Parts: sequence; structure tokens; C-alpha cells
Amino acid sequence: MAPMLGDWDPPANTTCKSDACSAQKSILYIDAYDSFSYNVVAMLEETLGVKVTVITIDSKWPDSNMTDFLQHFEAIVLGPGPGDPNVASDVGIMRDIWDLQDSDLVPVFGICLGFQSLCLRNGVPIERLPYPIHGQIHKISTTSKDIFKQIPEIEVTLYHSLYANSSSAEAPDLEYLAWLSLKDCPEKQIPMGARHLRKPFWGVQFHPESCKSEIVACKSLLRNWWKMALAFNKTVGRGGYCSLPEAVISPNTILSPFPDAAYEMLKLSKATSKVSNSRSLRRSGLTAETVSELFNKPGSPTVLFQSNGEYSIVSIPSTDSWRLEYYVETHELRLIQLYGDCKVTESRISVVQLWDALRYLMEMKKVDSGSTQVPFWGGFLGYFSYELGLTCLPHPGTAQAHEPPHPHSNDKSSEPLENPPDVSLLWCERSIVLDNKTGNIVVQSTRHDDHAPLGWLDETRQLLEECLIPGNDTGSDETLDSILQQSRIQLPEEQKYKQQIEQCKAELEAGESYELCLTSETSITLPVPEEETTRVAFPWRLYKRLKTYNPAAFSAFADLGDTKIASSSPECFLNWDRQSTLEMKPMKGTVRKSPGMTMEKACEILSSTKEMAENLMIADLIRHDLYGICGSGGVHVEKLLEVADYGRVFSMITHIKGTIRPNHPGFAVRHMPQLNTPNMAVHGLTTLQRCLPPGSMTGAPKERSCMHLRTIENRKRAIYSGVMGFLDLGGGGSFSVLIRSAFTSTAGSDYTDRKIQTWRIGAGGAITTLSTAEGEWDEMLTKLRVVCNIFTPLDQSNKQAVPS
Repeated sequence: MAPMLGDWDPPANTTCKSDACSAQKSILYIDAYDSFSYNVVAMLEETLGVKVTVITIDSKWPDSNMTDFLQHFEAIVLGPGPGDPNVASDVGIMRDIWDLQDSDLVPVFGICLGFQSLCLRNGVPIERLPYPIHGQIHKISTTSKDIFKQIPEIEVTLYHSLYANSSSAEAPDLEYLAWLSLKDCPEKQIPMGARHLRKPFWGVQFHPESCKSEIVACKSLLRNWWKMALAFNKTVGRGGYCSLPEAVISPNTILSPFPDAAYEMLKLSKATSKVSNSRSLRRSGLTAETVSELFNKPGSPTVLFQSNGEYSIVSIPSTDSWRLEYYVETHELRLIQLYGDCKVTESRISVVQLWDALRYLMEMKKVDSGSTQVPFWGGFLGYFSYELGLTCLPHPGTAQAHEPPHPHSNDKSSEPLENPPDVSLLWCERSIVLDNKTGNIVVQSTRHDDHAPLGWLDETRQLLEECLIPGNDTGSDETLDSILQQSRIQLPEEQKYKQQIEQCKAELEAGESYELCLTSETSITLPVPEEETTRVAFPWRLYKRLKTYNPAAFSAFADLGDTKIASSSPECFLNWDRQSTLEMKPMKGTVRKSPGMTMEKACEILSSTKEMAENLMIADLIRHDLYGICGSGGVHVEKLLEVADYGRVFSMITHIKGTIRPNHPGFAVRHMPQLNTPNMAVHGLTTLQRCLPPGSMTGAPKERSCMHLRTIENRKRAIYSGVMGFLDLGGGGSFSVLIRSAFTSTAGSDYTDRKIQTWRIGAGGAITTLSTAEGEWDEMLTKLRVVCNIFTPLDQSNKQAVPS
């Protein structure tokens, strides 16, 4: 821990209320439900060596006594957030701080929204900027004094569309300490920092915690403020109080009874042992697709998932295989035995109970040993939907308040579109993992009997060693093309999408969000083949064509009951290993490959203010999500704003890592006793729960952005922009963002009775205030084209499904 700056001995007449006073000083952080809050908390703890307590703007003061409560803290930080300080609900209890009597004053530091609240309270109107400045890096000038001592200028990240209009009103109690001059409005000076002349109140309009703000200068700024805050406390005799009891502050969570379904899941998994036994072999030319075809009958429950381009994991059926399905809207959980009695157990549990049940099962069925060569020893393969992610937000009801109408295709002859389960997971005791770099193949099982001499493991290895590697099946292509020739593609309406872009920009200009990830849906209707063999094989053949057309690091296929998915996602959502490391790789900023488009040109395009802002906003959001899990000191940025080649497009990614320390949890999970375990499967599941839906598919701040997107898009995204991957019983996990994907669902209907099948493809892009309707429409089509064009027969390859 860093030494305290400005430490001092309390006055002799100050008595402690307990013998066990903490030497560590405390700061209260008031959170406005921003997606950068835990970055601020971590910066305070890492820079100042303090303990930070977090409460939200809609909290009630403990015992209805704000004054006594605040005496436990050396200072208060008012955080950033969406909205407008003129709106009471957007700042909540921040306003109460300004009402403190002089004898009860506590030093305050406001950031962005907190700064605006300070200015507004002192008579400075808060108005809209000529244009929003979200995720942009600017150099500001300062007075080189007070909190900016020895900092004459500083490069910082800005996230605001409102500002304190200092030129329209006098504020005799405020002194401005820093300014920004807009290049195209040089006459307009935007206050970037201020202090109250009579009270210990300071604030800045920028975000010192952003990973693109000048870190050394921002830390000096915080230390300067902290030193003056402690000096004020010493002068007035504040201090000497003990640490606040943990019980005083508790998160707004409703305790749910432990679900009986967890015990039912445990019974279904009784054949899974504590050991994953394996056999290894090398067989050149053997692909994950060939392996899957060898062991999975067409139409049977199957998942093939490629993780990070390195490992391909193929599910293999066993006599005790089962599936899990969950529906957010009805809270219905279905546990489906796949072989033998094919029993289906149904119950109703809350989303919180679902996560608790999954954590319990992964803890109880933890596999202690297996092949160290592969990341998956057994467990779950499947997906979590975007709508499931909405339930993981602080106020899930707000983001889901607007219920979209039941989706229908625009083709009147087709069946209504059905929404698939929000969670669909396949329990895997047997699997085959291919190392795509070394060529090594691992056959594995958690079933005791499979390890016996000449048992399933030996038989399977021998079968793989002797199997014939198939050549090109041109007949399959011809059969697929004959179906695709009858496809009808319903693209998004251009005018409607462009109107939605303008709706997004209106919310951004109002300060409701910094970035909104608008998406659209394309539906493709096709005849259902009459022959059963062709019908059940169709999704698999479609996946193989997609993988050939657009190879991707996270290619995946799923046949999960009524739901089929073909995915060629390039984007990692969340990976974690079996020891302690979490990693996320948000992707934002895309350039289509075309004749003459080189990596150098793509880097030039993606280095624009607009493209860098898109990625930076999500990078800061991801840091916040991980800090909430890992706590201060537990997160670092590996790569920032890096352009990479993703087959048919160039994209910009950021790579962020976090470290799990069970004895040092982040603030978002400190209330969860079940995390007092070294089992990374439990920590990974919790991270998944806390980080959904993917920030790269929502915008920032996440909750407010989801609320507005729900209204603007007016539909359920379902599987698109959810996540797909595996939960490893050894402790690890890997999930991709479900983009560049197509899915279909018959939602309980008899597929054999249907004449029409409908596949759905989502595509979109991040809308910022620098977006143009034409540019965003083109970017959406670029992403859509990657998947949509596989629905065009090969003999029409020169005719694209999506217009150029």
C-alpha cells in the first residue's frame, strides 16, 4: 500500500467509538449507475491507498441520518453518469451533499456529472454543447494551481454532451481551474475544473480514470486534491472515527431461496466423475467437422465450438447426456434427458436462482484432473441470449420495460418467427478437442467406465486413427444450393434504419448515452426439405459453408432441440483459465476488405476520432466490469485500440485482463459468500453474469443504453448479440459474442410439419455523434454481407445477397 499523503494525528479531544479503529482512511463514492464507476473506485484505492465505500444515487441514507453517516469518511467522490443534473432522479442523493451545514462539511470531488451538479448548485446553468464530446481525447489548459499544481496542461478523455455555461451567469463562490477551447468554436471556453472558494468542494468535467487520460498527471491531480482534503479535515478537527460496519451498506439484491432444480441437475450428472481421462493422437487432415460427423448423427443434440482459433471442441453423446433450457419471460426451466427415458423436468425459477444453480453444479461436479493440453475437460456447451443479459443489469426491469411485439416475418406466407430459449446448454461427459496449432487430438471422458482397457476411450482413438478422411462432397453443395435457390431475403428497411440512427443521436446529444450500438435483423425464409435426411442435415451444411466462406476465431455450430445456430464470430467476449485470469477483447471499429484496402489503409481509417472513440468507450466499460469482479489492482490493459485482420474485414480490438483473488473481491461481488472458493468455474460464471450483455453490443453507460435501444429497435435480439461457448468442469471457460451468426428456432413446433423455415441474422454498429446515417447503413451491410451471402447458391456467387 502506498504511503498516505497528508496524514495527521487527530486532535486530543477526539475519542474513538471502538478500540479497533482502522488506520486506513475512507472515501465515499456515490455511483450514478455509470459504466465507468469501478474504474474511478480502483484509481482512488490504487493511487491514494484508501478504502472506498460505494452507494448509489437512489440509496437511502442509513438511519435517515446523512450527517452522522458522512462522519465515517474523509471525503466524498461524486461519480460520472448518464443524464442531466437538472433532472433530480439523475443525480439523486448527490444534491443532499450541497445542503450540509458548514459545521458538517466533508471534502468533495465531483467527476463529470458530479462536477456539473456542483456548478448547477452554485448558479451556473448546465446546457448542451454545440456537439457532444464522447470518448474523445483533448488537451486542456489549467491555472497550474490548487489541484492542478504543477500541471499546466493535461491530455484527458471526455464523455459529455452537456457543460457548465460559465459565460451566462456569475458564480462568485466558484473559481475555474481548467478550460477547453473547441477548435471550431474558439470563442467558447468550456470549464474543465473548478473549486468552491469557501467550501472544500472540487470537480472536473473530464474522466481521469479513462485508460486514455494522461495517467501520471491524473494521479498527481488526485493526490493534490487528497492532500487538500486532509488538510481541511485537520483544520476543522474532523476524523478519529472508526471504519463503517460492513452491514450498514448492502447492495440492492433480493435474496432468493436456493432452487431445488440445482439438486435435480446434480442427479442428472451423477455419472460425471472427478477425473477426465483421455487418449491423445495425431492425425493430419482430420478436422473438427469430420470428427463431429463421425460421432453425431444429423439432427442430434450437438455443439462444436472453436475457442480463440486455437481449440475446436466437439460434443460427443453419451447415455447420460442432458440439456438445459431457460426462458426469461416465463422463468421456465426445462431439464431434458436425451437418451433412455428422455424425461423432461420442468420448474420455474428466477434468473438469480438459475445462476446460483449453475454455480452450485460447477462447484459440486468439479473435475480435479485431466489433460493439461486442452482447455475443456467436460461440462456445458451452449449459449446465453441477449435478453438473459438484460436481466443481469442493476435494474433489469428498466431495460426490459418496453416489451417488443411478437416478431413476424414480412413474408405473409411464412410462419411467425419464434424466440428460442434464452439459455440452452448441453451437458457433455464425452468430448474430443482438436488443437488447431499442433494438430494434437484429445479424446476424453469424465465417465469412469470409459477409461477401462478397450473401453470407449480406446475404441474412439482407434476409430479416429483408422477413419477415412472425406473429400469434397459436391452432392451436398448441390442439395444445399437447390434449397437456397428458393430463399427469400428480407433486408432491413433503409429509411427506417436511418431514422433509428437519428433517434440514437438524439439520445446521445441529450446526455443519455455516450454510444449506442444499434442493430437490425434480416430474415431469410426457405422451404423445409421434404426428405428427412436432407432436412436434418441442412443446418450443418449451412454452417460448413459459412465456415468455408468466412473462417473465424470463434466459429461454432449448435443443434439444440428446436434451435440451430451457425456462427463465424470473430469476437471474444470472455475467457478465463483454471488458475486466476480473466480476459475480454471488445471489438469496435470495422473496415470492409475491398480491392486496394490494405492493413495500412485500414489503420489510417480506424485511427479517426470517431472509430477510436467507439472502441475506447467500450474499453473503459470493460475495465469497469472487470474491476467490479477483481477489485483494485486486479485489472490491466494488455493492448489498446489495435487493428487486426479478421478475414473479410479489418477490426479494432482492445485486450483487457483481470486477476481473481478470492480474498480481495471487487465491489460488485463482495456480498457473495459463494465466491470464497478457488474454483475458477464459479468466478467465471459470476463474471459472465455481471458482464452480460456484451458492452460492445450495447454502448455505454450500459444500463441506460440498453433501455433506449430496447425502445428504438422495438424487437427482441434473442440469440444475436448474446454469447456462446463452454463452461469447463476443470474451472475454465470461453465465450464469443454471437455476431456474424445465423439462427433459427421452431420453439416447440413439430419441425417435420413445417413447410417454411426462417433464419435470422443480426447486424449493426456503434452510433456516436460523429456517425452519419449513410456511413452506418454501409457498415451494417458490410457485417450483414458476411453471413447473408452464404444463403446465395454457389452458382450465383457473382450475385450478392446483400447489395454492394
